Amino acid sequence: MYHRVVPRAEAKEEVQAGMYVDPSTFARHIKFLKKLFSVVPIAELNSFQQRNFVNLDRSPLCILTFDDGWYDFYKYAFPVLKAHKVPAAVFLPTDFIGTKNWLWTDRLAAFLRYIGKPEKMEISLEAISHPIVKKIFSCKGSRESRLEATIQLLKTHTNAEIEKLIKELSELLNIAPYPAGRAFLTWEEARAMANSRLIAFGSHTASHRILTTLGENEIKEELTKSKERLIAEKVVNPSFIPFSYPNGNYHARIAAMVREAGYGLAATTENGWNHFRSDHFALRRVSIHQDMTSTDAMLGCRIVGIF
Repeated sequence: MYHRVVPRAEAKEEVQAGMYVDPSTFARHIKFLKKLFSVVPIAELNSFQQRNFVNLDRSPLCILTFDDGWYDFYKYAFPVLKAHKVPAAVFLPTDFIGTKNWLWTDRLAAFLRYIGKPEKMEISLEAISHPIVKKIFSCKGSRESRLEATIQLLKTHTNAEIEKLIKELSELLNIAPYPAGRAFLTWEEARAMANSRLIAFGSHTASHRILTTLGENEIKEELTKSKERLIAEKVVNPSFIPFSYPNGNYHARIAAMVREAGYGLAATTENGWNHFRSDHFALRRVSIHQDMTSTDAMLGCRIVGIF
């Protein structure tokens, strides 16, 4: 499970450490994985179910997945995959694709760059009405530790509550509510990669809201709206569309709804390997990021679960 492939110099200020790998590290990962695994398209998963997730040459299977559909996938990851002829799956939050919108987590990261700077120190806690905003301004430690703590806190809140908080932060800091530029793929880029036959796309819902915070009607809308958009934009094979739970949050009823909505499988963020009896709507993945996989030895340890 990857998220972003972006140079460390670009990632330093605003990308969570657990969200990216450097392009040179990613290229090394691909070489390493090709030596030890059969890296296969996600659509082939079902055909291997009765083979205990082992290819005919007895090598274990590996499926590369990327959550969120960042523009840097097209810029940095896709050229590496194309050079090595290696397939991958990308899960798209369809409301964000082709827009200049950003996920709230990244908007929050941009705000935290400014908190603590001398020109912002005149803001008093008494002027802050939102209790979580007050906590953010009071929080000690590095920007990274404050960002991680705040994100974990907000993940239990509704989208409306998060947007209210971000609005207050934007007004207090007197900065734009969205970073400059775009974060996500365009539909044209997605179609170009789909036409390469190396990249398969799937759903990461429509709005990327955490499904366990929603009612059933809202969940159904997220699943249906995203699937319909993927089909309309001609980036998927309608007979097999994979799904990834935002933030990995799900329960048995949500998994059943994903199946009922016509998706072919669903990936979680639960760490580990899968076997032929694994529930295809609760598939485990191995989360990969730069800090823990910058060498082949570290990547190997991560894959087998040593850390």
